[in-house]
Amino acid sequence: MFRALVLVIGLLLHNSCNNKAETKKEKKEEPTPVSLRSTDYDLLKPVKGWALSDSLAEISGITFLKNDRLIAIEDLHPILYELKFDDSTGTIVNKLEFRETDKEKFDFEDLAAVGDSIYALWSHGAIFKITKQKNAYTSERTKTWLKKENNTEGLAYDPLSGNLLVACKDDAGLEDEKKSTRAIYEFDTRVDSIKPDPFMLIKKSDFENVAGEKIDFYPAAIGIHPVSHDIFIISTKDTKCIAQFSHDGKLKAFDYLEKEMLPQPEGICFDKKGDLYISTQARHGKPAYIYKFSLKTN
Repeated sequence: MFRALVLVIGLLLHNSCNNKAETKKEKKEEPTPVSLRSTDYDLLKPVKGWALSDSLAEISGITFLKNDRLIAIEDLHPILYELKFDDSTGTIVNKLEFRETDKEKFDFEDLAAVGDSIYALWSHGAIFKITKQKNAYTSERTKTWLKKENNTEGLAYDPLSGNLLVACKDDAGLEDEKKSTRAIYEFDTRVDSIKPDPFMLIKKSDFENVAGEKIDFYPAAIGIHPVSHDIFIISTKDTKCIAQFSHDGKLKAFDYLEKEMLPQPEGICFDKKGDLYISTQARHGKPAYIYKFSLKTN
């Protein structure tokens, strides 16, 4: 009887230890929050998605025109692609060449529409102002003091100032800032030049309070919400994510992007209602896509 009692007690102690070990193990495997403060959009559930043709495999920028048509640009050619959407495909309905393609090499990164003009951003800091002259489109190239090292990749129209915001993916152009700091500059459309002081700075440590960790952030696209004027910036190198800032540059929210859906996101814009559009380049046998996202409903 005593021997049987000892055996029962031993089994109970053994099971108790195992349960404690499993509980500890479960606690260790609990995932950290995706974000402490998430953005206003449900980025896991697009309202629509449109596959693009091979011509836009390297799509790098998107924006809406006044007639609500969306136009896109890809890296290597000075051509604007006007798109029309059906249920699942974005069809090119017009190609607008704004510069001779055989005389220069290009690396276009983003687009912005200002009134009847369209601006295209080159990765070395130059900005092309594109206008329609009779039946053709022409462009004027403006060199800025931003260079290859700054790697300018994001361009957006700011309705509050009438100027353009230019996002630097790499060097912030400031001697006293850390290498991880990123800068957004303002291009004055009245005098066609970039202001010397940054419009806003993005620092690695800023993300701790909203993402739960420090983030290596490399701006690849920038868009401004038409109503709130919040600034949304996509990072696509290393960490694929999106950050939401107030117009005065304070970080409000952050989300990681879904890599299978958005393997190389490099374009962002809003329609008049505030719906969000993100474009991604073709990767892993999947064509380039544009996705539409709506505000979260609580």
